[in-house]
Amino acid sequence: MIIETLEVGSLETNCYILSDPDTKEAVVIDAGDEAAYILNYLERQSLQVVMLLNTHGHYDHTQANDALREKTGAPLGIHSDDAELLAVPEKVSSRMMVKANPCKAPEQLLHNGDVISFGKYQLQVIYTPGHTKGGCCFYEANEKVCFTGDTLFRGGVGRTDLYGGNYSVLMHSIRDRLHKLPDDVTIYPGHGPESTMAFERKNNPFLKG
Repeated sequence: MIIETLEVGSLETNCYILSDPDTKEAVVIDAGDEAAYILNYLERQSLQVVMLLNTHGHYDHTQANDALREKTGAPLGIHSDDAELLAVPEKVSSRMMVKANPCKAPEQLLHNGDVISFGKYQLQVIYTPGHTKGGCCFYEANEKVCFTGDTLFRGGVGRTDLYGGNYSVLMHSIRDRLHKLPDDVTIYPGHGPESTMAFERKNNPFLKG
């Protein structure tokens, strides 16, 4: 699997483009902003986007959704509990004193255990609420990679003081679901550098113990 990380928007969101080098099929995770930048990479690599995915509905992860849907024809998937944030981004953006544009409704509502296929790869949806009501991670077991959005960062976790956030729920998601991932899984968060589960177990105060 080829993984390309594009840092987009004022909050430096990680937009991930995953592709199969043989079939050229691709998935885009968290097209947060700068649609032209994302599209330029897709065009240069001659990729066919089969799915757009949001780890959650915060505006800094969703603002390029509609532009990419229009240009690629790919459907958008987000967990059912976060679909409302696409239509009403001000539930979060107003707290950040930012004006955000609403997105059209998703074509696919995701649920825990769903599988998104592209080329020879399969992403499993892991439902991890807490940062938002419908937060998700996307795990490719054979490649040993997990895209954790704002649920789990290198050395930290997502904030829970915004609409839909709940600290207890977030801790349950991390300890009950993400903690089960093997040590050699690389995590790709919504902001900041990548990490591994082994590093997080040893160094992240929210996972230790």
